[in-house]
Amino acid sequence: MNSKKKIGIFGGSFDPVHLGHITTLTKIKKLHNFDEIIFIPTFIVNSRKKTVATPEQRIRMLEISLNKHNFKIDLREIKRKGTSYTIDTLRSLQQGSPNVNLVLIIGSDAFCTLPEWKEYEEILNLCNIIILKRDGESCDDLLKKSPKFLSDKITKDVTVFDSKRYGNILYEDSIEIRISSSMVRERLRNNELIDGLVDKDLQEWLYHNKIY
Repeated sequence: MNSKKKIGIFGGSFDPVHLGHITTLTKIKKLHNFDEIIFIPTFIVNSRKKTVATPEQRIRMLEISLNKHNFKIDLREIKRKGTSYTIDTLRSLQQGSPNVNLVLIIGSDAFCTLPEWKEYEEILNLCNIIILKRDGESCDDLLKKSPKFLSDKITKDVTVFDSKRYGNILYEDSIEIRISSSMVRERLRNNELIDGLVDKDLQEWLYHNKIY
């Protein structure tokens, strides 16, 4: 019997964090029996993708939004500074808590860029991966866009996915993300309402602080 804690890792710029993140991860936690899900804000995603909000502002937005939810916030990438690499974070988490099973939770758009990530093949030696479906996409669409090394490991069968502690990839098509941070930023720039897109307390904070 596997007594290791099952920890979900959900990284991102969270610029800003929105209800698509929160409701999706709430469902994922229950559906896949996670002991914990950890939100890890990046310091710098990569040289091509800059955040609008500062690290301090993004941390504050996470604190406001997750205050009423049973999630953790881990600041190791912010504290490490520089470009945030998933492989470094996974190794750090394993060293700090060796008695855990790590599951990296990422959107299908991010998964398609996985071959561009630092030591991407090594990532699957440290964790399993759950891919979250983006609006209107199918598993077949993803398989066509994925290199064979990755597509061969993708399954929709939870039993197969849970059969190993690392190296498996699950395409979770029962839950779909329909909100994006760019959608929230654009609405705020255009002085449009963001009702139903972010936590209500964060909504007031964003209106007051005018970051976007």
